[in-house]
Amino acid sequence: MKITKYNIGFLLGAITIVIHLLAQFVGGDYIYKWYHLLVFKPIRILYDNTLGLVDFPMIYLFLFIIFVLLISFVYQRIIDYQWDGLRSSFKNGVFSFLNFVGVLFFLFYFLWAFNYYRPSLNATLELPEIDESSIDLEGEFAKISQMAAYERAFLTKDTAALVMAINWQNLEDSIRKNQELLLHSWNQDVAGEVRIRALYPKGSLLSISTAGVYIPFVCEGHVDAGLHFIQWPFTLAHEMAHGYGFTDEGVCNFIGFITCMKSQDHFIRYSGLVGYWRYLYSELKYKNPEITLDSIQLDHGMKADLLAIRKNSNSYGEYFPFMRDIMYDFYLKLHGMPAGLDSYNELIIQVQRWNQSKHAFPLSNQ
Repeated sequence: MKITKYNIGFLLGAITIVIHLLAQFVGGDYIYKWYHLLVFKPIRILYDNTLGLVDFPMIYLFLFIIFVLLISFVYQRIIDYQWDGLRSSFKNGVFSFLNFVGVLFFLFYFLWAFNYYRPSLNATLELPEIDESSIDLEGEFAKISQMAAYERAFLTKDTAALVMAINWQNLEDSIRKNQELLLHSWNQDVAGEVRIRALYPKGSLLSISTAGVYIPFVCEGHVDAGLHFIQWPFTLAHEMAHGYGFTDEGVCNFIGFITCMKSQDHFIRYSGLVGYWRYLYSELKYKNPEITLDSIQLDHGMKADLLAIRKNSNSYGEYFPFMRDIMYDFYLKLHGMPAGLDSYNELIIQVQRWNQSKHAFPLSNQ
């Protein structure tokens, strides 16, 4: 068969499916080992030392290319219709569309998503199994509240909502340095220097209930520029973990939190603690709906920050949140995360397992 631009997508899509089928016979670990060594690692290094050095989010260029291809597709359908009629135009359109989907399907897995076969980090780190019912949720909540207030006191003595000017580049570099040190200490192979971009216009992601996203097609992570600045470090660290080849959302939350806590920067530590605190608060509120910010003992400055975060999030209207949750939940379960969207909430138990492992270090600087 002669390979042309009109059938390359079908061929690449078929190759991708064959690799998935092969994983069922030889094992996902085996596929991941060779994928990481021969494909993902070289791409990571090549990209981060070329386009990754450019101070411009490549997602905009990617979207421009998609837009041009869409215009070209519509134009070609019009030409087909004028020369060969509706039936031929429709037939060619469906064929071209599926061919294009095949290319995207291949690139998605080739550039990143075969990392879904990565061995479990819990198994790799030999984190002990624990009974969720044994977790002292109230005690953990009180401890993290105290730690967060301690870190905040280094930033300001003011009890009004925190105001700071954050240099994105410096923050990104600091997060990357801490995460690379963390992953190296866990004997995880770290290749390249993952870039995380601020995505504009503000609210692009928040309007679909998302703070950040890693986009394999451009090998970069993105954080909504409208996200409250206190949430930046934790979200940056989460998306950076995706960039280094971790796929599970709960694991990336865990890596993000520990990355922040490995820092000596009080703002980064505060962001990580606030991120973790919000998951603890959500879990407590789930068990006792009557709990509110006003009903708990909390540092006044931290409470002002939490209200500012909530106000900022509420300022961006959500579009189709129900549909987004259904689709993303299905996607996560399809890719080996049975908890689906609830996998994000596994941060709490992940931290408890880590606390009882040989990898733990004191989180508090007090």
